[in-house]
Amino acid sequence: MESETTPQQARTQFEQQAAPPKRSWRRYLISSLIQVTILLTLYVLSIGPFFWQWFASYNSMGSPFFAAFYMPLLFVCEYVPPISDGVNWYINLWIG
Repeated sequence: MESETTPQQARTQFEQQAAPPKRSWRRYLISSLIQVTILLTLYVLSIGPFFWQWFASYNSMGSPFFAAFYMPLLFVCEYVPPISDGVNWYINLWIG
């Protein structure tokens, strides 16, 4: 014989399927931290291919967009020498 579902069982199954998964604050913070880390990494790594555009922009030979976009990276490199060394090494990979 086939088992029949009662209206109570059908409603419970529907509620389980329709309920969105609950996210905890810890999981939200961890996923946000991962996303910010990935975006900052991509931001720093993007200076390599765009170095000559930034150089022209910084020396008033091009659009000021690149100078403004990479200004935070320039400030960090001025105040944190190990980061400056790493960024300079990475840029030399692209232009060397």
